[in-house]
Amino acid sequence: MNLTLIQQSYGKSCVRLSHLTREGDQHHFVQLTVEILLDGDFDAVYSQGDNANVVPTDTMKNTVYAIAKIHGVKNIESFAIALAQRFVQNFEHVTRADVGITQQLWERIDLDGNAHGHAFIGGGKEENTCHVVASEQLVDLSSGVSGIQVLKTTESGFSGFLKDEYTSLKETEDRIFATTITAEWACNKIEHDWTSTRATIRNLMLDVFCHNYSPSVQKTLYEMAESVLNACPEIDMISLNMPNQHHLLADIGKLDLENNNEVFVPTGEPFGVISATVSREEE
Repeated sequence: MNLTLIQQSYGKSCVRLSHLTREGDQHHFVQLTVEILLDGDFDAVYSQGDNANVVPTDTMKNTVYAIAKIHGVKNIESFAIALAQRFVQNFEHVTRADVGITQQLWERIDLDGNAHGHAFIGGGKEENTCHVVASEQLVDLSSGVSGIQVLKTTESGFSGFLKDEYTSLKETEDRIFATTITAEWACNKIEHDWTSTRATIRNLMLDVFCHNYSPSVQKTLYEMAESVLNACPEIDMISLNMPNQHHLLADIGKLDLENNNEVFVPTGEPFGVISATVSREEE
């Protein structure tokens, strides 16, 4: 029987890196988690047990640290590109390098308006992200953010929805709206300042969340995408994922107490799943 290896990839995941740059009394600290996947001429590894073309995953891990030393980590996009290009340029049989990076956020501790030069505080679950796919001819780059946990206590509702015999949800014009925002966008220009664009996109999404009445998570998601695409000509498309993380009114009527939108039960599961990709219309 003749067999064909249709697809393969292998690599190293969860490579952790902390990088420090010193500029006098000002230190710049970044913490990253890196995943590397390689594709290319690896058929013999699988079909014949021939490891001659295998780049050991331990080598991949070491390459992360070497590239950090040689190139520094100015931003995660440029670091991911340098890392991916190292594999496709250094090994002729590697046709594609796929590098994903998440950046765990640390901010300078600010006391009385003075940001400390070398003391930092963690940013919780929020992370910056990027993804690079590199070949000899092409580099595809996308950036993003994840884990932006937001909540507002009013100016959100949900009504006018489809109802059948199994519907028990009550309509409301005033509810708690909580979600965790994940966003990703393709980077059309590799040389662009994507750190600045990320900050702009984050602020635009938060502005919509804070100031726009939300008739549904879907509508708020769309308005965020619309605001970003109107303000950022450097991107043509954005994907958003925003789960509806419910805070349900506690049933205290049985305790002879009236609940005037004051007492809620936060629920981890189940939760609503809402995601969409929005792009500009082609002219």
